[in-house]
Amino acid sequence: MSATLTQPTSFVPSVFLDAPTWDHAGLPEWFVQSRLSAWEQFTNLPVPHRKDENWRFANLSLLQFDGFHRLAAVPVPEARGLAKTAARVVTVNDAVVSCEASQVAGLEVLSLRDALERHGERLRPFLTVPDTGLGGARFAALHHAQLADAVVMVVAPGTEVADPVEIVHWLSGDHATGFPRTIVLAGERARLAVVEHHLSAGSAPVLSCGATQIEAAAGAAVTFVQFNRHHAAGSALNLVSLRSGRDAQVKHASFNIGLGYVRSEVVSRVAGEGGRSDMLSVSVAADGQETDQRTLQDHLVPHTGSDLLYKHILFGKARTIFAGLIRVDEGAHFTDAYQKCRNLLLSDECEANSMPGLEINADQVKCSHGATSGRLSEDEVFYLLSRGIPREAAEHMISLGFAHEVIDRLGHDEIEALALQLLEERFAQLSA
Repeated sequence: MSATLTQPTSFVPSVFLDAPTWDHAGLPEWFVQSRLSAWEQFTNLPVPHRKDENWRFANLSLLQFDGFHRLAAVPVPEARGLAKTAARVVTVNDAVVSCEASQVAGLEVLSLRDALERHGERLRPFLTVPDTGLGGARFAALHHAQLADAVVMVVAPGTEVADPVEIVHWLSGDHATGFPRTIVLAGERARLAVVEHHLSAGSAPVLSCGATQIEAAAGAAVTFVQFNRHHAAGSALNLVSLRSGRDAQVKHASFNIGLGYVRSEVVSRVAGEGGRSDMLSVSVAADGQETDQRTLQDHLVPHTGSDLLYKHILFGKARTIFAGLIRVDEGAHFTDAYQKCRNLLLSDECEANSMPGLEINADQVKCSHGATSGRLSEDEVFYLLSRGIPREAAEHMISLGFAHEVIDRLGHDEIEALALQLLEERFAQLSA
C-alpha cells in the first residue's frame, strides 16, 4: 500500500477557501466528478447556526477553522499501540508512510487507488459525500472534496481475522489538517477488529475531518475502536456510518481523550433481520474542552437490536452535548433497542447536555432511553481517603471505574488493556 496521489510540497492557504488540487490522473471519472461536486456543495452550504436543531447547545465559535492547511509528511514519534496485529498502517498528514501488509488470506488492506482498481464498482456506493444527516453536511462535503487517500479493508466471506488491523493517523505542523477515511467491507460470516488512532505531533493547533464507513454482510461481525488522542489544541470532526445485514453484528467504540474539541456523528442502520449494533463511547474532557456527539440508531426491518452506551467524564469547565435518537421504521416490529448516556461531573463549572429520543413506527417493540448526570459518591471518595489515597487520585480511580462498563464491552482483551492504559495516562496528565 502506498500514497499514490500527488501531495503538495508547500502550504495551501486554507482548505476552507481553496479548491482541491489533487492529481486525478488514472482515477475513475465518476470519482473525479464526485469530488468536484462535493466542493461545489461545500461552497454552497451555510455555516451551522444557532437555530439549527442538529447544533443545539453547541459552541459554534469552535467551528472557526479558517487558516488550516495541508502539510507534507514529516517524521513523527513512534506510536505505542497493539503488540500483535494482522496489518498496520501509519499516515502523516494524509500521506501513507508505512504499511505492514496483511498476511491473512482473505484480508485486503488497500490504499484508495488500489481499492478502486480491484473493487471499483463495489466501492462506488461508499465513495460519495459521507453525510450522516445529523448536521455535518457541510463538513462531509469538505471531507469528500479534499479526500486524498483512504484505508480500505475488504474481508472475504468466511474469513476470521484473529488479530486486529491497526491504523495510526498523525497530524504534524502548525494548523495542519487531514481528511482520513476508513472503509470496511466485511463479507458474509467474516470476523474483523480494527483499532484506529488519531494523534498530533507537537502542540500546535490541528484539525482532523474524518469519515468511517462499515458494512457487515450477513452473519459478519466487525468491531471498530477509535482512539481520538489529539492534544488540547486539536479539533476533530468524525462522520461514521454503520450498516449491519442479516444476523450481522457491528460494534463501534470511540474514546475521546484529551483533544480540545470533538464533534462526532454516528449513524447505525440495522438493515437485516437478526442484525445488531453496539455503539460505545468514553470521553474525558477538562478545562474548556467540548465534546459534541450526535447519534442515530435506525432499525429498518423486524427482529433487530441495538444498544448505545456513552459516558462522559468532565473536569473543570468542560462541556458535553449528547443528542441521540432510536428510530424504528414502519414494519420493523420486534425491535429491541436501548440508549443510555451517563455524565460524571467532577467540578461545579462543567456542563452536560443530554437529549435522548425515541421515534417508533412499529408494534411490539422494546425500546428504552435515558440520560443521567451526577457527582462522585462522597462515600466512595471517603473510603479511599481513609486508606491514605489523596483526593485527586481517589477521584481518578473512581472515574476509571466509571469507564470500565464501556471498556468491558469491547470484547477483545488486548484492546481493552490498551483502552485502560490510555485512560490511566490521561488521568495522570490531569494530575500533573
